[in-house]
Amino acid sequence: MKLRIASIYFLLISFTGFGQYIFDPNYIHNIEIDFYDANWDHLLDSMATANSGTGSGTGRILATVTIDGNPFDSCGVRYKGNSSMDTTSNKNPFNIDLNYVIPGQEYHGKDKFKLANCFADPSMIREALTYELANQYMDCPRASFTKLHINGGYRGLYTNTESIDNEFLDQHFGSSSNPFFKCDPNSFELYGDNSNLAYHSDSMAYDTLYDMKSMYGLAELQALTYELEFNPGSIETYLDVDRVLWFLALSSALVHNDGYTAFAHNFYVYKQDNGRWAIVLWDVNMSFGGLLWNGENFFPLETIDLQEQDPFIHASTPGFRPLIVQLLSIPKYRKAYVAHFRTIIEENVDNNYYMQRAQFWHDLIDPEVPNEPYPFYTYNDFLSNITTDYGTWFDLRPGIENLMQGRQTYLYTLPDFNYTQPDISNVQAPIEPDPFTTVTITAEVTQETSVWLGYRDHQYDVFTRVQMFDDGLHNDGAAGDDIYGIDIPIGTADVQYYIYAQNNDAAKFYPVRAEYEFLTLSPKKGLVINELSANNQSIMADQAGDYDDWIEFYNNTDQPILLNSYFLSDDPQNLFKWLLPNYTIQPDSYFFVWADNEITEGSDHANFKLNSNGESLYLSTIADSIIDFVEYPNQYPDITYGRYPNGTGPFNYLLPTFAAENTTLAGQTENEIQEMAVYPNPCQTETTIRVENYTETEVYLFNISGQLVKKTKLTGTQIKLNVGDLPKGTYIVKLGTGQAEKIIVQ
Repeated sequence: MKLRIASIYFLLISFTGFGQYIFDPNYIHNIEIDFYDANWDHLLDSMATANSGTGSGTGRILATVTIDGNPFDSCGVRYKGNSSMDTTSNKNPFNIDLNYVIPGQEYHGKDKFKLANCFADPSMIREALTYELANQYMDCPRASFTKLHINGGYRGLYTNTESIDNEFLDQHFGSSSNPFFKCDPNSFELYGDNSNLAYHSDSMAYDTLYDMKSMYGLAELQALTYELEFNPGSIETYLDVDRVLWFLALSSALVHNDGYTAFAHNFYVYKQDNGRWAIVLWDVNMSFGGLLWNGENFFPLETIDLQEQDPFIHASTPGFRPLIVQLLSIPKYRKAYVAHFRTIIEENVDNNYYMQRAQFWHDLIDPEVPNEPYPFYTYNDFLSNITTDYGTWFDLRPGIENLMQGRQTYLYTLPDFNYTQPDISNVQAPIEPDPFTTVTITAEVTQETSVWLGYRDHQYDVFTRVQMFDDGLHNDGAAGDDIYGIDIPIGTADVQYYIYAQNNDAAKFYPVRAEYEFLTLSPKKGLVINELSANNQSIMADQAGDYDDWIEFYNNTDQPILLNSYFLSDDPQNLFKWLLPNYTIQPDSYFFVWADNEITEGSDHANFKLNSNGESLYLSTIADSIIDFVEYPNQYPDITYGRYPNGTGPFNYLLPTFAAENTTLAGQTENEIQEMAVYPNPCQTETTIRVENYTETEVYLFNISGQLVKKTKLTGTQIKLNVGDLPKGTYIVKLGTGQAEKIIVQ
């Protein structure tokens, strides 16, 4: 059975990370729209014209949409965009809804696709490049390129941008039913508030300044802006401050004025289950200085103005940009903002990484650009704008390299970018401590005045920040030896943590991408959620012959575990949703339940179903609350999601092993696993990847959140992979030929 599934689903899983996955950056995709109405252009133009706001209308017309050869009937299509949409243009941006008529219709877990037309960008890569860089530091859309055909006619290259919708919210925030707004006003005021999160006493003002995407939320949004204006001292209780600081730092570093900075639009806000509002980046086609306006100037900015745009712009105008003012006026947030800003510059500009990625995107689409049927710029403009300025006055588009070289030079003339930061090293935590104990975390820190530990035991919880001490009283060694320590209680869940240090002038995080990235402390595992199937089509049927969702548990201990005091739930607000049956799991053994909401079929049938688009599962007891937790992404037919290695490892896509040991990552056969060797493992600075039977293939390294952290090429039978610059933790190394292996960086 494993070999049959492997042969069928190797291509499927290649979609999820490699091959022709819809957001694979290595591939130009194909989308065909076949409208049912011959006068589709007139219909879409009419809807856009009828819309009095800044968008392109809310109605849709029907079409068959084919994505990389996969057809979808009865999709809803409309224009999208503000200035990039023009009813006289032959290359307008599109918004495609696959399940507009047919519920549940999706492709690679996505039902909406946003096609941007590379408007106002001679390089055509600003949007794809910006999202790729931003994804290193925040939850934001992914992007790829696609060729678009409409009713058989070629329309040109588009950027396919991931939609910020319920699926996106579920994936990154664990819920999607809370207040949710696209921050775009019905009409712009050049020097006005727009969607700047300023407080208005008239609640109806929010109805015109913000586009509500949820069923409710105007009062909650008004409350946010009220607190922001009148209660900034407790800002961390209602705003995800660190996420906002990354958003502001990246926007300034890449001179993305067409967002919050200049027009106060093109972003989303969502109220998380933890009560704090999060911010999400959107619509970055005019990043890298594409908008010649910063909210202050009258005449268009020149390249030198963009290069030397103040990273603290608007920090003294509270009524204009309150989000910037209220954060950067508080010293600890200003220092954290600069620390994030410096990380972005150091990791992308100082080492020229942004230009390596710019050249990659540029080379990818270069063969297609001369074939553009409706170009906004010439092919020569495309070739040169990656490095060199295009145009003058209102038509100026700075060369990406020219802009960033000048910006790098300017930033390092500023005092904030030259202050000595604390140095954090030698972070230590116990390996697999016993659950329900107290553990010590230490770090060596110099050039500091105070050191803090941020920690949490749930992905969507707020980090608790506690002070660390070098006083000899906190298991930190001798007083004054630069070793800081703190004790924290742990349960059964993994603890996510980071270190933050500051002095009078500057701050530093460890890992430097915290809070977006973090270290993980894993207690010894007892009873765990081991494997789940949320898209069971032929793996196994229940007693009634139904191919329902199922969840497998595993006992890691050497003692039997009685299940009738454990609860299972898919709702964090109701952890005690379903009591497990009166069954004893023996050591090193398995038990599974059917998640089919059919409790009359037996005690092993839960009172809820799983969502194949992704959600969260919680295993709890009344005494100890959550003891295990998994947040799973979009699921694929007859591919499961489980721990690898079995019982203790991180979750990955697997070949099904119903009530048995998890042995094979999806896309592998057992022979393939044996052909790949990774050593040493665990490793500290580098590891060797050796594959006997393959040459010339890509090597990808992912962290446990599924984010690509390194990519290189294997050109012989082995390659050395440098991991010394990575945070300690678990990673997955995978080859373009399908083999994968877990590695641990210590």
